[in-house]
Amino acid sequence: MMEGSYGDENDYSFERQPLLPQHAEVRSRRRSRNGGASLNNVNNNIDADFDDDSRNASGKFNGSPTLDKIKSIPRIGRSCSLSIAEESVYYYDDTNDYSWEYTFGTEEGKGVWLNTDDFPGTVMSVAVWILIIYSAITITLLAESNHLPNILAYVQCTICAMALSCHAKTMFSDPGAVPREAIPIDSAARQSDAHTMCRVCNTFKPPNSHHCRLCNRCISRMDHHCPWTNNCIGAANMKPFILFLSYTWIGSAFSLIIFGCNYFFCNTESCEYSGVLMQLVRGMTVVCAGSILFVSSMLANVTFAMMSGQGTIDRLKRRIASTSDDSDEEPVSIEDIFGTGSYWTWCIPIDPIFPDSDRVLCYSMPQRLLREGNENTSIC
Repeated sequence: MMEGSYGDENDYSFERQPLLPQHAEVRSRRRSRNGGASLNNVNNNIDADFDDDSRNASGKFNGSPTLDKIKSIPRIGRSCSLSIAEESVYYYDDTNDYSWEYTFGTEEGKGVWLNTDDFPGTVMSVAVWILIIYSAITITLLAESNHLPNILAYVQCTICAMALSCHAKTMFSDPGAVPREAIPIDSAARQSDAHTMCRVCNTFKPPNSHHCRLCNRCISRMDHHCPWTNNCIGAANMKPFILFLSYTWIGSAFSLIIFGCNYFFCNTESCEYSGVLMQLVRGMTVVCAGSILFVSSMLANVTFAMMSGQGTIDRLKRRIASTSDDSDEEPVSIEDIFGTGSYWTWCIPIDPIFPDSDRVLCYSMPQRLLREGNENTSIC
C-alpha cells in the first residue's frame, strides 16, 4: 500500500501565550437544558478584533479570528457531550458548513471531495470496481447456467454491492482535511506552549496529522494514502475504509468456498464448468486468492493501528528512528471510528456521529463556537 508523505519538512512551530490562572475571569460556556450560551459569553473566549460591519443580519460574524489571537476555545463538536450536573447531554450542530458548489477536488471549498491529480490512483480505483463487478457477473452467470442456487448469487451480488458502496464512500469522502481556519482544542492548548504549523497549507497542524502531497492537504489522524481508493485514509473516512476491506474479504472468501465445493464435490458432468465459464472461474479464483492475502494484511494493519493508537506513517517513522518503544498513544476507541449510532449503522457506509468530533479530529472551528449562542444548535 502506497503511503502518504510524512510532511515533517513542511512543519514549523509558533509560540503562543500560555493559559495562566489570571484568565479565570473568562467564563466557561456550558449549555443548559433551557437554552444555549449567549453570544457574548462565546465572544469573551476569543481574543480577536471584529468590526461592527462584519456582523450580518443574524448577528454572526462574516470574518473569523486568526489562529494566533485565540487564547482558549472550549471544545465543541458536531456531536458532543458536556458534563452538566454529573449527566451527559448530547446536542447536534445541524449547520451545514459544506460547499454547495458542484465541483470536484481536494481544495477547500470544493463541493465533492475527489483527488483528480493522481492518475495512477484513479486507474487503480477504477480497476477495483472492474474486478468487483467481474466477480458479481461471474457468479450470476454460474447461477443462470444452473451451476449454483440463485440464493448464492443473490448473496454474492449483495456483498459486491456493499463493497462498491463502501469504496465509493471512502473515495468521495473528506478524510479529515484540516481547514485553514482550524484552531487547537482546549486539551492541546493546555498541554503545549507551541503548536505545529504546515508550511504548505499555512494552517495549524493537529497532532497525529500529516500533509499528503497527493491530496495536497493536511489530514487529521492520517494513516496512509491508499491508491486503491484514490484517497487518504484519516479520521473521517476510516469507517468506510474498514467496511470496504471487510466486504472485499468476505466476498473473496465466499467465492473461493463456492469454487472449492464445486471442485471437490462435483461428480457429474452437469455441475462441471466448461467453455467461457471455466475461464471466468479460473481468473476469478486468482483474483480472490490475491485479494484475501492483500486485504488480510491491510485488516491486520488497521487493527494494530487501532490497538496501538499509531497510524501507519507514525509507526514507520518511529521504526526508522528506533523509537517504537517510546510510544504513549492511547488505543483508538470503536466509537471514534464507527460513531455512537446503533450497531446496525456500523455495517453500512454512512457518516458516523462522533461523541466529540473536535477530540477525534484534534481541531476546532471558530464559526462553530460562534454558532453556539444561536438557534442553529438543537438539543437531542
